[in-house]
Amino acid sequence: MVRWSILPADWIPNSCIINIYDEDDYIPTHIDHHDFVRSFCIVSFMSRSNTLFENEIDVIGPGEFTGSVEIPLPVGSVLVLKGNGGDITKHCISGVQHRKVSVTFRRMDDNKIPYGFRSDSELEELLPFEL
Repeated sequence: MVRWSILPADWIPNSCIINIYDEDDYIPTHIDHHDFVRSFCIVSFMSRSNTLFENEIDVIGPGEFTGSVEIPLPVGSVLVLKGNGGDITKHCISGVQHRKVSVTFRRMDDNKIPYGFRSDSELEELLPFEL
């Protein structure tokens, strides 16, 4: 993602979330916690889905939402959230039609890391990617 200029070379994530969706699974409206530094990115696998963005998203029913901005995420796509898209705009994943996996890469603010947390020593040795 650095080589493709999606992420800056010095941005090294220190956490990730792996979401595995079965048919009709969804993620309700939310704003990601501000303990995580912006930007962060979501990589989509196995099937396409839509991410909906809006300051106020209407819930129609389980996995059904309406809002003004809907971004399709095809297989292999990368969505980068930063600025208002990551800070103040709510987003959600509508109920998926087919099994899907997404991986969200994030970096926790160094000042917010929980007391006593010890990271993996191999991860500590990672260096920024050189182009």
